[in-house]
Amino acid sequence: MKLAATDFDGTFCPIHEPVPQSNIDAVKKWQAAGHKFGICTGRGLSLIDFELQKYPDLQPDYLVCNNGAVIVDKKKEILTSLTFPCEMLQGLLDMPLIHETNNPMRILTETDMYLLDIPTAMEFGLNIPMEKVTFAKAREMPKVVQVSMRCATVEEAQETTAKVRAKYPEIIGNINRNYVDLNLKEANKRDGLRRLLKVTKWQPEEIFFIGDDQNDLPAVEYFHGYTVETAQPFMKEAAKAVYPSVGDMLLQNI
Repeated sequence: MKLAATDFDGTFCPIHEPVPQSNIDAVKKWQAAGHKFGICTGRGLSLIDFELQKYPDLQPDYLVCNNGAVIVDKKKEILTSLTFPCEMLQGLLDMPLIHETNNPMRILTETDMYLLDIPTAMEFGLNIPMEKVTFAKAREMPKVVQVSMRCATVEEAQETTAKVRAKYPEIIGNINRNYVDLNLKEANKRDGLRRLLKVTKWQPEEIFFIGDDQNDLPAVEYFHGYTVETAQPFMKEAAKAVYPSVGDMLLQNI
């Protein structure tokens, strides 16, 4: 048995486009050959599930969500998760760069996603209805796994991450373009896949990881993974090979 893991946005699903049918067909052939297929994404469970409902023929064997903070099986049942300690979450939300920002922000629990009530005209860039919550309510939420911010630039995302980590070394900023997801530092796609193997006791003969941006880099480096032709140059330098699509990667390694 081989295990394939793909980033979703920009890798399996091109930006602003639907998932190519050729990728879905390749996944079905991969699974029919007895291999496992899953998606590793910065999206929370509710958001990736919302997207996958558009593709009923696509049935992943697992999902690694929230950059590795939440892992579920094919039935969407939680296998393991990394949640913020209450005091750490409250301290993070009280930081001026978080509490006083005009950037749109989300807070994500193991299963749900909420929009923080910030007076801003900017949209988060998602076509999914989200309940708004105040900072006061967010501070008391249980099982929070991620706080996300849409910054104006990649540089602002990097600066936000640096300031948060200076106060909380236990928190990491998973950056994807101008978005930053704040998770516990063990929450990354590399370690998420490692936890998946531990809890499932799967022992694949090979692991095929493919991604296209900065939050995929640790997994690409650790698993000697792959990237796609539309990826950033630094990803192509790190990858073992560059493929036109995820479907091509699967079919050439089946």
